[in-house]
Amino acid sequence: MNQPTPPTENPSPTDPLVKTPIDIARARFASTYGESVVNDPAQVSTLAGQAADDKPRKRRRYAADREFSAKLLALTGSNGCLLAGILTAAFVAGGIMGGVVGGTMLIWFTGDKPALVSSTPTPVPTPTPAPVKQIEPTPTSALPSLPTPSTEDIIASVIPSVVTVINQQHTGVFAAPLPDEGRVVGSGVVIDSRGYIATNNHVVDSPGELSILLADGRAQPAELIAANPAEDLAIVKINVTDLKPIEWGDSGKVRPGQIVYAIGSPLGDFPNSVSFGIVSGLNRALEIDTFVIDGLIQTDAAINRGSSGGPLINLDGKVVGINTFIIRESEERGIAEGIAFSIPAEKAKNLLIPWIAAHTGESVPIPAADQ
Repeated sequence: MNQPTPPTENPSPTDPLVKTPIDIARARFASTYGESVVNDPAQVSTLAGQAADDKPRKRRRYAADREFSAKLLALTGSNGCLLAGILTAAFVAGGIMGGVVGGTMLIWFTGDKPALVSSTPTPVPTPTPAPVKQIEPTPTSALPSLPTPSTEDIIASVIPSVVTVINQQHTGVFAAPLPDEGRVVGSGVVIDSRGYIATNNHVVDSPGELSILLADGRAQPAELIAANPAEDLAIVKINVTDLKPIEWGDSGKVRPGQIVYAIGSPLGDFPNSVSFGIVSGLNRALEIDTFVIDGLIQTDAAINRGSSGGPLINLDGKVVGINTFIIRESEERGIAEGIAFSIPAEKAKNLLIPWIAAHTGESVPIPAADQ
């Protein structure tokens, strides 16, 4: 039978084997870093001497710091504004530079650079617009374009209104006149479809047998209705009611240089002849026999003997004058060319229309005068 082991007695405090916590810590420090200088009196004296030598150096360093602080304080006191300005400028410049740098970085990161996490941009869905109902335009009927008549067409529309006036005068009381003896030939223009034709007074002056040769070749006897030698205008009538009257133009709008056409029967042998020219002048005065006619239109359109009484028309085919006289030679000025004159349309209407109204018994102008 085993006997129990007697209990171990507690060691005394003075036992050298007993270790306090401080001893244990010192032993661990010594095993790791070596013996502590605290246990070596010689090293403790050396360290104390070094500490005594360091105190003057620290005092000198503290004195230098105090001297710098005093100088800084003096500078601040004497030039406080300058220092404050320098510091303020430094802070402002730093703020501006920081803002510029920060803004640049922000733009760089938020701009068109690819994303750092993923190089593939996230697709943004595009909204689909709602369908809009298309309104069909209402078709409009296109207006037919009217062709612009050519000059030839305009002349062709006027020629049926131009006639040849023949005045076969009597040369004696008993003897019959010869075919060409006392024969005066001129031109005329239809101003009313009922047979009224305007011409010059000097064509039908001292009338004999009057006849009208129409543009289509028909010859008709005529009678003198009225005449005014002072204006060199006259009106004759034939018994035809299907004539085409001319259209009156506004002679007050005629200007020098304007293109005009003269239509008539030069020399009596060339009916429906057309000549071309311009308006050379306005308000001319001309002496015919014992009368002076003023307000005339001067033109260089070729007008010859036999053209008197024919129309002077504009580019619209409207009559702006009644051809009346030409100058070939002057005793004072010599030979002349291209000088012809026409009675303005407005002046002619003021005589001719009342004559027709008086002859027909009408109290108002005929419709042709209103055109």
